[in-house]
Amino acid sequence: MTAPVFSLTPRPAAVLARLQAVPGARYWAAGVLVLLALAVRLTLSSAMGNGYGYTCFYPAVILAAYWLGAGPALLATGLSTAIVYAFLGPVPLHWNVDGRGLVALAFFLVSSLLLIHILSTIRAQFALLAATHARVEALATGQAELFHEHAQRTTDHLQLISAILQLRAREEADPMVSRVLTNAASRTLLISRAHREFTGNPDRRIPFEAFAHKLVQASASRGGLPVEKVRIAGGDLDVPLEHATALGLVLLEYLTTLKGCASATSLAVILADTGDQRTLNLVATGDGNVAPPRDIPLFEAVSEQLGGELLITRGATGCGVRISFPATIQPALPWEPVSVSLH
Repeated sequence: MTAPVFSLTPRPAAVLARLQAVPGARYWAAGVLVLLALAVRLTLSSAMGNGYGYTCFYPAVILAAYWLGAGPALLATGLSTAIVYAFLGPVPLHWNVDGRGLVALAFFLVSSLLLIHILSTIRAQFALLAATHARVEALATGQAELFHEHAQRTTDHLQLISAILQLRAREEADPMVSRVLTNAASRTLLISRAHREFTGNPDRRIPFEAFAHKLVQASASRGGLPVEKVRIAGGDLDVPLEHATALGLVLLEYLTTLKGCASATSLAVILADTGDQRTLNLVATGDGNVAPPRDIPLFEAVSEQLGGELLITRGATGCGVRISFPATIQPALPWEPVSVSLH
């Protein structure tokens, strides 16, 4: 829904905004309005004669007060008074002291001052309303962004919990407990996906290479492997948001592990596409003693959730992590109800 916009002007808003930036332009504009009113008055002089001298100048004062502010409106009032009193009276350039002329002058001045006061108050209230609305909108936007970030983190945590439960279910020797853990993993994953639906754009796909670069930079800023020692190759491949979360977890975990290795250690991050399969390769090389992933259960849990396979290899001067998984998001494991459930 588009937020309402409070404006003090109709269509001339852009012109008036430019006038605000030019010193004295608003007062010149007030003078132009008075001249336009004078032109109208002279055009109608045959019908008005010497009467109704101030009538045609009211619009100039009103528009000046509404568009330009109190100062230009006071200038328009003064110019209008001088023009009418000096040139449009019965005798031009003559001080008119008769009662009718003085009453007309007083009525015009009082009416103009009241109009200027009322319209200036309206302008001030509109400006206050616009400022208040801007503050409220900024606060609402900030709260919405904070909620979205919190919701996304909650979704990611639920996804990780589901992966760990799924791994524990596979390792559990007791069939009954394994079924309970499998049900818990399946339900938690479904809750995570439903939660992601509420955060908006659940079908969003993430460019892997740009995503990995951001993760490497974030890890390096917190003491992880320096950016210059990480090479990323993903081409133009993109992955679903759920896959990006899972792959980001294993990448951050390995970057954290490698920060304690020798200074010559480097890491290659490669995402390959083989049709309906994707393969993530993390290849760490160095002078020797390159550490494997420290939290191997996390890698196993992520691989299990992706429906893929994990392979960790070690050599004299390096270590490789390979995760092969389907390119599409896999359905959650089917539930197998039991008479007693832990979830």
